[in-house]
Amino acid sequence: MIVVKWLKPIKNYGNRFINRRFNRWLKRRIPPASEHKLSNRNIFIMPTRFGFVYLIFVVLLFLLATNYQNNVIMLLSYLMASVFITTMMQSFFNLSGIVLSADKTAQGHAKANIAFPIKISSANKRFAVNFGFDDQTVFHLAQSETKEQTVYVRCSYQTRGVYTPGRLKVSSEFSLGLFISWTRIDFDQQCTVYPQAISLSHRQSDLSDSEQDNLFLAKSKPGVDDFFELKAYLPGEPLSRIAWKQYARGQGRLTKHYHQQQGTRCWLKLNDMPNHGLEKQLEYLCFLVSEYHRSEQVFGLDLATEKIQPGQGELHCKQCLMALAIYPKSH
Repeated sequence: MIVVKWLKPIKNYGNRFINRRFNRWLKRRIPPASEHKLSNRNIFIMPTRFGFVYLIFVVLLFLLATNYQNNVIMLLSYLMASVFITTMMQSFFNLSGIVLSADKTAQGHAKANIAFPIKISSANKRFAVNFGFDDQTVFHLAQSETKEQTVYVRCSYQTRGVYTPGRLKVSSEFSLGLFISWTRIDFDQQCTVYPQAISLSHRQSDLSDSEQDNLFLAKSKPGVDDFFELKAYLPGEPLSRIAWKQYARGQGRLTKHYHQQQGTRCWLKLNDMPNHGLEKQLEYLCFLVSEYHRSEQVFGLDLATEKIQPGQGELHCKQCLMALAIYPKSH
């Protein structure tokens, strides 16, 4: 028992040392890039457990045949050895020639699956290929399409922040499961994890302008309340908006645009959230940012140490969510 107690930390240290050396070697051998082509320079191959047992069985058959000078058993061992070598070549060529590319960024919420799109380009069909990051869900591609295809490799993180998923492992045991061909490629990717969106249990009443609470801004946004102006018709606009009277008068094809009035400038404040801890407050804010963006409202974000001026649109929403993701965890 004492020997086992002392050997366990030595084994752990040895594993960490080997992993560090192997990762350094991988970084030199397969440097980060936005596109990787699999070849003999970056594909590794070795027998599986079943492959090792198969090879031992072939060796035993060969020894048995030479010992008893049995030609039938000798022929069988040669046949099994040829299957072993053929499978090794087939396993290698199942990955060789594939071109993989990916975007460098991905976004998502904590405790939810975040998909990294990986584009596959290949002239031939590939079979039983696995894609996955370390300690994450593995995506299994039973059969690839010819030319181009996109697979979505998923990962999940429990807390907000900016993470590096690391190297993508691409592996295959095709065919017969005697060999595993694999590679570990690096796209230098980053994953921005937003807080988990949690809805408020009660309506917030203090979401007003932080500097002038009684300020009422007569802002407008596209809607259906009041007629606003006529604009030149753009292909794809609904026919119900065409100004037919003006068209009949020969004034050309115009479309009617309507605007509705928007109320007060709205600020989403960290200090206004229920005091259930910093992370809960950020999760409430994340929900509100998503809801206000979905309803196309103008809003600003006040995190005390950082202010994002009121705005709307996809870019503004991502800016607010990014601020929530990178907000200091111990403030």
